[in-house]
Amino acid sequence: MVELKQRTPAKRTWIANIIHGAYHRSEGWNPSYVEYGGEKYSRISVLSTVVNKFISEDGNYGTITLDDGTETIRVKVFGPDVAKVKSVELGQTVRCVGKLKQYSDEVYIYPEFIYVVDDPNWILLHRLQLGEPVLAPSPEEAKPVVPEQVAMEQTKIEAQTVQAKVLTAIRKLDSGFGASFDSILKLIDLSEEETKAILTGLLKSGDVYEPKKGFYKVLE
Repeated sequence: MVELKQRTPAKRTWIANIIHGAYHRSEGWNPSYVEYGGEKYSRISVLSTVVNKFISEDGNYGTITLDDGTETIRVKVFGPDVAKVKSVELGQTVRCVGKLKQYSDEVYIYPEFIYVVDDPNWILLHRLQLGEPVLAPSPEEAKPVVPEQVAMEQTKIEAQTVQAKVLTAIRKLDSGFGASFDSILKLIDLSEEETKAILTGLLKSGDVYEPKKGFYKVLE
């Protein structure tokens, strides 16, 4: 009888607990997690306001920035998952449930679902369940504020960098018959879900093709 792996319950948390915690990368089926205050967070649920949004011109990469009053964190989506943030608008309060990932020293949320919360009672209940938030860092510890235009340019560069990283991996691994998905995954510092989403986007844009199922070649 096949033993089904149980999904890790989503923990409700203040964003500050994630940003101020230490990220631990796990191998195999064990989820990576952030540890803070004796708690481990791998799959989280946050209720926060959307303060920034970006979708790449080709529609294959998107981010929204969430702020719950204690800290901010980005939600990143790739390929078909960009649909999860397309209808989200600045200023809306949303519930976001997803897994914590890390790329280039930035911890972010890879979302399972995002929905708008209009009822103020749910917001009040969320805050009551969490209790008082952690104190904000002192001015010496606070992160410098990045101007919005600069942040947007950085996000655009990041979108191009992530896709370029996958394309570079395919070129490096391709010995004539294409690069297998497993070999690409081993070479790049991205999760399986993210890699699949990026490859789907690259297939859609015509940058890569599949000579056979599960193998990818760059269309030069």
